[in-house]
Amino acid sequence: MNSTGPNTPGTTHATAAGAAPAESAPYAVDTWHGFQTFATTPAPAPPAPGEPERSVEERLAYHSAFVTVRTPAIDTLALSVRRLMLLGRYQRTTARPSLILTGPAATGKTTALLEVGRTCHLAHTRQHPPTPGQQPVVPVAYVLVPPGASAKALTAGFARYLGIPTTTRTTQAQLMQAVCHTYNTAGVRLVLIDFTDRG
Repeated sequence: MNSTGPNTPGTTHATAAGAAPAESAPYAVDTWHGFQTFATTPAPAPPAPGEPERSVEERLAYHSAFVTVRTPAIDTLALSVRRLMLLGRYQRTTARPSLILTGPAATGKTTALLEVGRTCHLAHTRQHPPTPGQQPVVPVAYVLVPPGASAKALTAGFARYLGIPTTTRTTQAQLMQAVCHTYNTAGVRLVLIDFTDRG
């Protein structure tokens, strides 16, 4: 399933309502701040009966928020991912279970992936509310991968999500070590990898 936004994914990989206006969400969704804003921003409400007519700008802002309807397919996907997360929680010697979501372009894969990420993020924060002064927990990571990305570029995408600094001299091994350490420290429980069809 695929969104019709500027990034059109082809394959999304999950391993175990509307957006805010641009001025209030300066971060891209493939960064922690951007994803957290996306996950915690309530969907915009349609006008209630009897309300004054909205301006053209307000109507365009409402429709551009791209409110997602929770379909049975999204609910099934979210349930499957949550089960895989539970199964993977106790695995120590083998690879964590994963799920691959594929389909034609423009069928909502990215939309479904982001909704699953939002669901898991909100569920985790409800079960483990942050305490004042505590380092924030990052339960979900969303990484956007452009076409033809190298292994180092993929690792750099993981680093970008949590703002891990990189330089041209950083080797892939150094970057991978920094990413693994930071993700474990931050408490990442679910990694969503979105492979785009086009640049």
